[in-house]
Amino acid sequence: MEVTPVFRKMHDAWVQHPRFIDSAGGTRSGKTFAALQLLILLAQTDRKPTLTSVVSETLPHLKRGAIRDFRTLMGEAYSEEAYNRGDNVYTFSNGAQMEFFSADTPSKVHGPARDRLFINEAVNVDYDTARQLFVRTRELIILDYNPTHSFWVHEHIQPRESCVSIHSTYKDNPFLSAVQVEEIEAGKTDAYWWRVYGEGLVGQREGVIYDFKQIDRLPDAAGLTELYGLDFGFTNDPTACVRVLCDTRRKVLYIGEVCYARGMLNADIAEALRLAGVGRTTPVYADCSEPRTIAEVSAYGFNVKPCYKATRKAEQVQQMRGWEWYIAKDAVNVIREARGYTWQTDRDGNSMNEPSPFNDHAMDAIRYAVFTHFNTGGDGSYTFGIR
Repeated sequence: MEVTPVFRKMHDAWVQHPRFIDSAGGTRSGKTFAALQLLILLAQTDRKPTLTSVVSETLPHLKRGAIRDFRTLMGEAYSEEAYNRGDNVYTFSNGAQMEFFSADTPSKVHGPARDRLFINEAVNVDYDTARQLFVRTRELIILDYNPTHSFWVHEHIQPRESCVSIHSTYKDNPFLSAVQVEEIEAGKTDAYWWRVYGEGLVGQREGVIYDFKQIDRLPDAAGLTELYGLDFGFTNDPTACVRVLCDTRRKVLYIGEVCYARGMLNADIAEALRLAGVGRTTPVYADCSEPRTIAEVSAYGFNVKPCYKATRKAEQVQQMRGWEWYIAKDAVNVIREARGYTWQTDRDGNSMNEPSPFNDHAMDAIRYAVFTHFNTGGDGSYTFGIR
């Protein structure tokens, strides 16, 4: 099994027999991989059956993150028969088990004890929930996160003598491609983003642009204006498509995720729209800088229109802040972007009143749909609609 410097840091921390391993770091440093590698090795070598719990804020977040990484790390040793999909529990050949569940599952949080615990992206789990998990864990607890702001780990966990803290950045991950490294380092122009996601240091949350609440699912569309937003990507950036249900009377947006992936061809985009049940007349507002792509996706029978970009992005964002946002909890990438979508700052930390240009693909798609639909005639002419 190939390992990274982060795994070595994790292993060196474990040999000190701590209660907690606090693993903070920047984007793509390999924090989750390292934690899972260590826990897999421990489970496989246990002399008696043990239980390890891997927890994150929601099940969709787990499925797209830790569960997928677990299968990758197991490689050829992974057995589909050993994985109980109903309970999301994997049983190793020695009887040890690893279970995956979300922090919003009360029966699990308040359920039976375990031997080891891993809270993935602990910054998104509240302290009361974490404490319930801690008191039911007999041995090791691993916490990993991007330090977007100071939270309960800094106050309640790091000061303990039983805690070993490790730090990592993308430079600790030798498996990143040159293109990925280039993309990360392009964030140096945004002081907040670079501090948190580049250097893995604690950031300040004041610059977050949109407040939102998570909901279990989108409401019925009856009586609401249904829109879709589409931001094109391919090699370096993902193609992001969102569904937005707008309650114009209450100025409320309900937001879901249709697709969010790199390497999508136009046929893939059309298939994603079809699977999402997008109607032939339902407006899909897409990045106006790619008219050929708009035309090609439209040829599949969808009502794809160019978005409006003539006003400054900051002005459009300010209008978007006038809506109340609710995001479906399975819209994992939309939630991740919304949490990190901040105003740019200069090197002295002063706000530049311009949104950060990094990890903003879903944020742009939402803006394309809502701002364009309510402020133009649908043909790019600015009509000053709902304010």
